Amino acid sequence: MVSSRRSLWCFLLSLLGLGLCAYLALVHFALLRGELLGGMACGGPGSGPFNCHAVTAGRHGFFAGVPLWVWGTIGYLAAAHLALLAKSVPDVAPQAMTALAALALAFVLVDAVLLIVMLTQVKYLCLFCLLTYATNLALLLTARWAVGQPWRALLRGAGPALQALLPGPRRPLAWILWGGTALAAFGVVAAHAAATYVSHGAPGLVKRQVSEFVLKEQRVHVEAGASPSKGPAQAPVTVVEFSDFFCPACQKASKFNTIMLAGRTDARIVFKHFPLDTACNEAVNRMVHPGACAVAAAAACAHQQGKFWPLHDRIFLKGHDYQPAQLRADAHQVGLHLEQFDRCVASGEGMEAVRRDIAEGQRLGVVSTPTYFVNGLKMPGLLGPAVFEALVDLLKNESSS
Repeated sequence: MVSSRRSLWCFLLSLLGLGLCAYLALVHFALLRGELLGGMACGGPGSGPFNCHAVTAGRHGFFAGVPLWVWGTIGYLAAAHLALLAKSVPDVAPQAMTALAALALAFVLVDAVLLIVMLTQVKYLCLFCLLTYATNLALLLTARWAVGQPWRALLRGAGPALQALLPGPRRPLAWILWGGTALAAFGVVAAHAAATYVSHGAPGLVKRQVSEFVLKEQRVHVEAGASPSKGPAQAPVTVVEFSDFFCPACQKASKFNTIMLAGRTDARIVFKHFPLDTACNEAVNRMVHPGACAVAAAAACAHQQGKFWPLHDRIFLKGHDYQPAQLRADAHQVGLHLEQFDRCVASGEGMEAVRRDIAEGQRLGVVSTPTYFVNGLKMPGLLGPAVFEALVDLLKNESSS
């Protein structure tokens, strides 16, 4: 006889899984609007290995074009239905818990694959995804404990158990529960489709707009040189970003860049300095970000020692609130040789590198930050994941043809 208490625990674990999926849905919907929720747990400069946006919003966060949180929600709805059926109808409790244990085992196997993808491909971890993995393992162990059968017997009995739970003339409650589950699953899919439509328009619209943009926009040659970069040097798509450490939009762009490039081998990003500071940038006619030139020069000196990106992250952690007086302390924190760093700053080597970037930006007509050049295509303003995905797919196919 299946314990009613264990069925209840399985039901509560399913609700916990639904709650985690709901939070991931909120994060996903916010990202569609260009917002980043979740704080340090969901990524950004200083978040270490955790970046739920990079995991869930990248191409590895979808299956058959549908976000994994949608599939997870549907799975937890089915698990909650089976647990509730086991608790409410003792006559079918063994079959319901057997089917639930098999479903939870499928969850855990999929989780193992996703964890490997996170570690080897994306190279970031999603804290909330890891919590769903723990929930699924607890669900599996609880359901298995409730069934009390060896694993082999449990797997053999999963098919007959599920068949016995299908709606029929003598099982009116099954009609209600399965119908409610199907209706809720439809609502989840519809909500995702509606949010995507509101943010990106009809299916395929973004790809069509990107395709038209690529055909019409004139391309220019951008000299990447020895500027800081991330991604394979031979990637078919090169993204050059002209940025300012004190620019709020650039601070946001730095987070989007991480999301867009996570797990990709077909694109790289090159960072170019374009501080909106009249102290070094003659292209701007008024002071917008005082002190930005000094910070940019220090970052260029960090690049000499191969530590540009760690310092880049520490500066963008505060963005416009960053104080140039912190530079030396932060240089020490990221592992720079301070005497070499000081010599570079004092000699003007860093500022010279910044001025070269500014001259390149002026030649290309850069007037604001961030400004991107994707394989020579100029794109001022923030570059979102959906547009980037469509752009990379189009440009890499173009380069391979």
